[in-house]
Formats: sequence, C-alpha cells, structure tokens
Amino acid sequence: MPDRLSKLRVSSRRTEHRLSTFAALVVVLGLLTGLVGWVTFGFRQDRVAEAADRRTELTTRALDVYRAMADADAASLNAVLVDPERAVPLRDGFRANIRAATEALRVASARNADTEDRAAGLIRDLFDLLPRYEALVEVGWVESRAGHPVGTSYLSNASFLVREKILRRAKELHADQVDALVLAQRDAGAPPWAVVVAGAALLAVLVVAQRFVRRRTRRRVNPGLALATALTAAALLGGVVVTVVAASRGDEAGREIAVVQGFAEARNLGREADEAEARIMIFPKEGDVAALGRTFGRIGEAIQAAGGDAEASAALQSWVDHDAALLAQANGAKPLAFTVVVKTITDPPAGRAQTHGELLDARLSALVDQHAGAAADATRAAKSALAGWDVLVLLLMAAAVVSGVFGLGVRIREYYT
Repeated sequence: MPDRLSKLRVSSRRTEHRLSTFAALVVVLGLLTGLVGWVTFGFRQDRVAEAADRRTELTTRALDVYRAMADADAASLNAVLVDPERAVPLRDGFRANIRAATEALRVASARNADTEDRAAGLIRDLFDLLPRYEALVEVGWVESRAGHPVGTSYLSNASFLVREKILRRAKELHADQVDALVLAQRDAGAPPWAVVVAGAALLAVLVVAQRFVRRRTRRRVNPGLALATALTAAALLGGVVVTVVAASRGDEAGREIAVVQGFAEARNLGREADEAEARIMIFPKEGDVAALGRTFGRIGEAIQAAGGDAEASAALQSWVDHDAALLAQANGAKPLAFTVVVKTITDPPAGRAQTHGELLDARLSALVDQHAGAAADATRAAKSALAGWDVLVLLLMAAAVVSGVFGLGVRIREYYT
C-alpha cells in the first residue's frame, strides 16, 4: 500500500499528468462559467424584458384609467350645473372617458394575459365596475333633467363608486406595477457575482497553467492557453460592462418613474379638486371648501416633489386665484350666491376654451407623458444592452475550453509520442 501511494505521488508530479489536471480544470471551470453565465444573463434578460414589455405598459394604462375616470367623475357632476347647451359636450366627454378607460383596461388585460396575479384581479374588478358606474350616471342625468331629486342621489352614488372603488383600484394597480417594474430593473442590473467568481477561477487556472508550461517547455507563449485567457477575459469584461450599462439605465428609468409618480399624483389631486368644486354645489358638506384649499396645497407640494415646473405652478396659482372668493368662505367670508359659485367653477379663463382645472391637467399630463417616455426609453436601452449575452457568454466559454484544451493537448501529446 505505501508503495502504491508513493507511485501515485510520483505520477502526479509528472509533467504530463499535471498538464492533464490543468486541462480537466479548464473543462470543468469553463463549462461552469458558461452555464452560469447563460443562466444569469438569461434571467436578467427575462426580467428587463418583463419590465419593458409588460410592467411599463401596465403602469401607463393604470395611469390612463385613473385619469379617465377622474375626468369622468368631474364631468358627470359639472354636466348638471351648466346650461343644457354646455352640458352636451360634458356628457360626450364623460362617455369618451369611459371608452378610454375601457380601452386602457383592454390593453392592460392583453399585456397581463395568462397570469393570475393581483393585477389580473384588479383589472377584472375595474372591468366589472365601469358599466355599473356609467349606468348610475346616465340614470342620474335623466332624472335630473326631469327635475326629480332622485337624480342627485344616483349621481352621489356614482361619485362614491368611482372615488372609493374605481379610482382606488386603479391607484393600487399603478402602485403594484411601479414596485414590480423597479424590482425587475434592479434584478437586471444586479452584479453577476456567480459569473465573476467562476470566470476568475478559470482565469487563475489558465494563468498558472501558462506559467507551468513556460517553465517546463521553455516556450514563452502557448497560443491555445493565451486565446482561452483572452476569450474568458472578454466574456467577463463584456458581461460586467453590459450589466453596469443595464444598471445605469435602470437607475435612470427609476428616477424618471419617480418624477412620473410625482406629477401623476399632482394630476390626480387636480382631478379631485375639479370634482370637489362640483360636489360643493351638488352635495355640500361642512368643511368642503377648506378641504378644497388643502387639496390645492397638496397639488403644489406634489409638483415641487416631482422637481417643479414653472408652467404647472403658474396654472395652479391661476386656478387658486380664480377660486379665491370661494376659498375665503372657509375663513368666515360671506357665502357666494349659487349662480356665482357655478360660474366660478365652470367658466374658463378669458380667451381660453378650457377651465383652470383642465389647463393644469393638460400641463401635468404632458409632463407625465414626457417622463414616462423617458423611463420607457431607458428600460428599452437596458434591454438592448443585455440582449444576446446569455448565448454569447456560453459560446465564448465553449471556445475558451476548446482553445485551452487544444493548447494543453499539444504539450501532453509530446510526452506520449
């Protein structure tokens, strides 16, 4: 037994056996690095593709649903405050908003097909709620035009339904998709530590093997080992670079999404303020005017939190100034006549076709679209950076294994010929 162990130790120290050991390590570590790279970058591609192709679309459609239904709520109430001629476009606008929300939900449902996550449940709920809401408003309008007090009750129930159920679900859908989008981008840009560790181990073996071959054969460079080293280094360096690019684009998308959320929140509050003005006239409650003033303040805070915008801030201030007499009632000022309040709420500024609320909404919508587009572009750039790297790393490592084994094999054969 001692003789066999002694022979084994002697054999393991022979040059050809050490070269064979290096070749085996190159095969094992090369294939391991290639497979780990294939899995790692494949996972990142799937995550960023999900962000670009699914989550971004669902986030956008959730915002579309919220805006359309908030507009519909305001229009449904304003339509009973104005004269019959001005009520017609408001009713048409209401129906257009319902169609827009339905189309946004249809697109969201198509993007979320074959999944049974929370988003699917929220989308189904919204689909079910829209016809109920529309029917309540239509009946409320008919009864109000006939002079029946029950019309106000229908509109009140419809307004409660949209605010407490529809808008709340649309907001939940948006928040869920934003969280999922940010998480997918973070996963796509995470450092590929497993690939780096496996590849670094292979590089170490290749370097040691080259030094061993140089000492034993007096040849300064082994072409096969040198090429294998270059291919491995290229795979590692390229993988790290594309990951850094993807992470950078993901961070950029995250910043843009945060801005979108700020301006979208300001827009949502603006729609609430528009609807609140009408509710002050139709369903007055104590504290409504003071609540309207606080909503205006929250709109300003949301605009500033998103980075600020001079045009949006100016539109908001113009709206607040326009409602100054109404807001003063919260501080004990003499209540305005009903007709004066209606005129204040529904009349646009001089020379403009849109009301103050609509002007602010238009500017905030432009900002939301601008930054949402920038976020989508950044996400697509991350997707492009990672595209094909799962296969490329696998091919590079396969080539490195072949090259390394060939380089070592030439030296090994010299000892058997």
